[in-house]
Formats: sequence, C-alpha cells, structure tokens
Amino acid sequence: MLWVALELPALPLQLVERAQQAPIPLVIGEGPEQRPVVACANAAAREAGVREGMAVAAAKVLANDLRCIGRDTVAERQALERLAGWAAQFTPAVSIEPSGLLLEVAASLKLFGGLARLLAVLRDGVRALGLRATLGIAPTPLAARAFARAEARGIPVRSCTTLPELPARLADLPLFLLEWPGRTLDLLADLGIVRVKDALGLPRGGFSQRFGPEALAMLDRLAGRVPDPRLAHVAPARYRARLELPAEAEGVEAILFPLRRLLAEMEGTLRGRGAGVLTLDLHLEHAGKRHTRLALSFASPEREAEFILSIAREKLGRLALEAPTIGLRLAADRLLPFSPREGTWLPGREERAVGRARLLERLAARLGPGRVFGIALADDHRPERGWKSQPAAPSRASFDGGARPAWLLNRPQRLVAGPDGPAYQGALALIAGPERIETGWWDGEPVSRDYFVAANPAGETVWVYRERRDPDAWYLHGLFA
Repeated sequence: MLWVALELPALPLQLVERAQQAPIPLVIGEGPEQRPVVACANAAAREAGVREGMAVAAAKVLANDLRCIGRDTVAERQALERLAGWAAQFTPAVSIEPSGLLLEVAASLKLFGGLARLLAVLRDGVRALGLRATLGIAPTPLAARAFARAEARGIPVRSCTTLPELPARLADLPLFLLEWPGRTLDLLADLGIVRVKDALGLPRGGFSQRFGPEALAMLDRLAGRVPDPRLAHVAPARYRARLELPAEAEGVEAILFPLRRLLAEMEGTLRGRGAGVLTLDLHLEHAGKRHTRLALSFASPEREAEFILSIAREKLGRLALEAPTIGLRLAADRLLPFSPREGTWLPGREERAVGRARLLERLAARLGPGRVFGIALADDHRPERGWKSQPAAPSRASFDGGARPAWLLNRPQRLVAGPDGPAYQGALALIAGPERIETGWWDGEPVSRDYFVAANPAGETVWVYRERRDPDAWYLHGLFA
C-alpha cells in the first residue's frame, strides 16, 4: 500500500481566503462571543503585528481594516467532505482526517503515469481550488500524515515509498507530530524522549504500562507493524456546495473569481463519480437571508468548470443584482452518467473547435431564452407553412424529401412570363418538375401549384411555381445556395 496525506494548515483561514482575490487583513476568531481570540491570521494581518492567541479586540487596534470571521467547525467538516469527493478522481480510497485527507494511491500510479506525475496533478488541483496543502508519502497512513505535518511546520523530512526504509525516515521526527495528548508528550519530554526513534527504542511492555496501550498501538501502526485500515469516504447522491465570501461582492465580476474555484471543486467530484449534470442551480446569497437563483441547464451532462463558468458569466451579465453578494451555493439534485467528448491522439481543428451543442448553449445564455432556436418540419405541405421553430437541439435534423431550396422568399414574387415560359434575370430553363402541391382546402387558404427547379443564363438555380388556376401566372418562391 502507498498513502498520500494532504495536510491543510490553518484550514479555517484557507476556506475563507480561497474566495478572495485581493488580500485583506483577515483572522479567524474563536472562543467566547464577548471576548474572542485569534485562532489563525493571514499574512496581511501578521504584517500588522497580529498573532494567534491575541484578543480580537487588540488585533483590531493593530489593523484598522481587519476582518474577523468566526470559526465554523461544521463548515470545516463539510469542506473536507467536499474535498474528499474531489480527491476521489485520483483514487476511490479517500479518508478524512481532522485537518486533511488520506489517499491510498498504489492502484492509481499506472493510470497517472507514476507517483511523481500523480503528485504534480494533485498539487496543481489543490492550487486551482484556492487551497494550500503539504503532501506526505509513506506505506502507512500515520507515517504519511506525520511527513505532511512535518513539511507544514518547516521540518526537513523525506517521504518514503517502501516499508523497510520507513523506520529510518521516521527516526528524527518529533513526537508531537503524532497528535498524542499533551500530558503524554510532556511526560515523555521529561524523560528525554522527544523523537520517534526514542519511543521506538523503549521496551514495549514498559512503554505500554506507563503510557497506555493506545500509544503503543499508534507506534505500531506508524511503523507498519500492524495493519491500519481506513474507512473510505462515500460521497452523497446529490451535490451541494457553499462558499462564504470574506467581504461583500459588488456586481457580477467580483463573483466570477470564487465561482471558478467552486466549479473546479465540483468538476473534480463529478470526475471521481464518472458523472455530469444536466441542470445546476447557482444561488447568490445576500444579507437578510435573501438570495438570487440562477438556473443553468445543458443539452447533455456537463462537468467542465470553465465551460459552465462561461455559461454562468453570460447569464449573470444580464442580471441586475439588488444587493451585494456574501456567499455562493451550488446545488445539483441529479448526477447523470457522463460521456466524454471523443478526441484523437493529435487533435486537429475540428477537435479543438467548440462543439455545436456547446455553441448553442453559449448563444442561448448570451441572447436569452427563446432567442436561439432551430427549424423543424411542420405537418403542412404548403412550403410557406412547412417549417416551424423549436428549441435548439444538439443534433442535426435530416430531410430526405425532394429538391427544396433552403431560402424561401417571405412573399412569392410574380415573374414576367411569355410564350417561352417565365424569366428571372433572363429566360428560365426548367430542369426538374413539376411537383404538384394541392392542399389547404379545409382551412380556407387553398393552394394548387406546380413547382419547378429552374436555372437562368447566369447559372443561378431557383424554385418557381405556376398557378394551376391561372397557367400564365408564374412566381419565384425560393433560391438555392
């Protein structure tokens, strides 16, 4: 087995910062409502002198424009669950830890082209979500977590991929990385036992008697002496996500930056499930529990974040928001099987081009509902009534009828006709026909015509007809391309 641990330092702060584009002094407060203290502070706040453990009131004296957001442990857990859903695109064996994730990736290495490439994709993906993570790699989950936590604290450490080299790599790590209770760590420190190699070198019986069997069992799982199974996270059947903004967002452009990160998270989750969405609800939260709902719909299941963002941008551009936005929510009740677009090994112009279905969806989003439509055959033999508009569809309709022009005149044009027949920019030569159309007697607008395909001396092909009730009356009704 091979485990990759993702450690997210200062997770409460990261979840807020990922929604902001311009850095502002920001802290997470916790503790009594009357006297909260700083749980974590971002770089801008630290530059002003703010430190963890400081009273929020004192921190605001140091930074006048300081923004304080209360810690929400429920939101943190939900964020980790969504991140676990996102990580399922790399492996189905994802488990949630207090401040990060554990991924068992041994079976995924071939798919991603080796460990180095998998780690690179993981780092890029986490960065695209607006998060910062340190990675640890080891054959046991506890060792992987210890390596990731060591890197987060700036402790030099080399991860490992095989069990025989694990004790040597763990040897110099401080014991506090194992998250033992503070009382146990203090007692061990009083005895001069501060590193993993010190604890592993103690007699097992005496160690268990003095520090408890739980501590010994943790050492055994850390070193791979006993199995350490983990329960894999199971994503819910529907998708829900929320992102709180650190400051009020005025207008549409300020919303697109956090929305892109929220959609990237959703895309990873859908990739992990082999799914897409046909409909997606975007809710813009405003003060006073108000919200603006934007419904996004697609011709076929979609999951690509950039494409969905382009549709949302077009629709948001037509909205006049009545109040600033303080949060974003995404909701999809139905996740459907996704069929990726077929490509080639060396994609050419056609593979790089925007698909017809996506082009129609972008046009509909930009122009508004009902303004992008297709043309379908109607159940009427009269040419001027032989078509109807319908919602634009992603597939092309086919027609196997006779020779008909694509361009019909709004009103048939009377032609000059002599003994040799009709003329249109010269005498017309009838090259096909007649096609008799006689219908409409039941609705009071009957037609009785003989249609011909004709060509003039310039080589232009036209569609003409003669009234059967008046054989000398010829009309131009359509032009061929």
